[in-house]
Amino acid sequence: MEKDEKKKTSSTSSVKKTSKKSKTNPTDEKMKKDVLKKETKKEEKEIKEKVDLTKEEEKVTTSDLKEYDEDLEDMEEVEIQEKPKKAKTEKKEEKKEKELRANVEKIEKIARDKKKKVNTSKNNNSKLNEFATFFEKHHIAIYSFVAGVFITTLIAFIIWPDRIATLKDGTQPVVKINKKTYTANDLYEDMKSYYSVSLLLDKIDNDLLTKMYPEDDTMTSEVKSNAEYYFNTYKQYYNYTQEQFLEKNGFSSYDAFLDYLRLDYRRNKYLEDYIKKNLSEDEIKKYYDENVFGDINTQHILVEVKSDSDKEDSKKLSDEDAKKLAEEIITKLNDGTSWEQIQKDYKDKITYEDLSYQSWDASLEESFMTALKKMDNNSYSEEPVKTSYGYHVIHRLDQKKKPTLKKSRDKIISNLISDKKSADSNLLYKSLISLRKEKNIDFSDTVMKSKYESYCNQYK
Repeated sequence: MEKDEKKKTSSTSSVKKTSKKSKTNPTDEKMKKDVLKKETKKEEKEIKEKVDLTKEEEKVTTSDLKEYDEDLEDMEEVEIQEKPKKAKTEKKEEKKEKELRANVEKIEKIARDKKKKVNTSKNNNSKLNEFATFFEKHHIAIYSFVAGVFITTLIAFIIWPDRIATLKDGTQPVVKINKKTYTANDLYEDMKSYYSVSLLLDKIDNDLLTKMYPEDDTMTSEVKSNAEYYFNTYKQYYNYTQEQFLEKNGFSSYDAFLDYLRLDYRRNKYLEDYIKKNLSEDEIKKYYDENVFGDINTQHILVEVKSDSDKEDSKKLSDEDAKKLAEEIITKLNDGTSWEQIQKDYKDKITYEDLSYQSWDASLEESFMTALKKMDNNSYSEEPVKTSYGYHVIHRLDQKKKPTLKKSRDKIISNLISDKKSADSNLLYKSLISLRKEKNIDFSDTVMKSKYESYCNQYK
């Protein structure tokens, strides 16, 4: 660059000197133009060589070179066409030279910037190539390292210390004896060990079920009725007062006992809804086909069996004698003795009862209902029917039409709920486990979580 500037300066000086001599000599002016042309062409050639070299190495845009060429051509045309006065010509020539130098500097700057970008790109590509080569060479070690980190993280998670909920400050003393102090932490840990799951689930279920089943008059009435039943039962068998009952069963007050009964009521209410929700239409239809029938008009004769406490009751017989007497009555009926005559002949040994129409869901013992359904109208049982009361001789008179499924549906569902409760004593616990899962129960305390999982496993 310095050489170029010197040459330009030399050229400018030469042009100036020539112009001084050309004041009165046309030949000198012509020589001056020839020298200027030569110098300009020489500079143009050198600049073009530089531009071509820069373009080849750094890919300088052709638009910049074109702009530069146009400037040179314009300058030549100006030099050839213009024949102004001496002072004006010198100013224009100086201006062109400055523009020429500015263009050269501009081109050189573009070339440097291009070269810098190319070098940066080459460096980046070189680094990527180096990394690819390194990865290819050491990929097994890299994979092993990543796997090691993953396994270490997994193991750390598995064996992470238990997250246990604690009292914020459990060091306060609860009681002292023989110089030993029992703190809140001691009590809390024992409570967690023995009562934690039960107490926690009572609280969770109470919160969930209270929202689902707000208290109404029916609940209030049934809860208080159940409380009185407990008080009376313990009074009868243990001679407990109400206060003694509450104390013996761990209730701090009457209201606390009612809260317990409300939770029990709501849990059983949810169990019924849980069973109902999971009943299929096929189950309901099957029960209808197998168990529903039209009301049956019936009468019966009972031969009672006495127990150890009925020794003085002459009407009650031993099991063997009661069965023999029932068989004797059936034989007489089959031989033609009327039903009314049997009542008269055995009035001191039997109990007669007209049950009238009994529906399919009547509260009669199963053995009695089973025998009754199998009988024809206007018939007697072919053999004595045993119940908890003794032996029965059944007389079936007639039967009404079977009710529709729609009319029987509610009672069928009620019976199915009762049957499923009786069939699975753990169904209540299973239903509540399902409810908590549905509500997204999530333990932060790992020990409590483990205890709850053990609790759930009992009812699988």
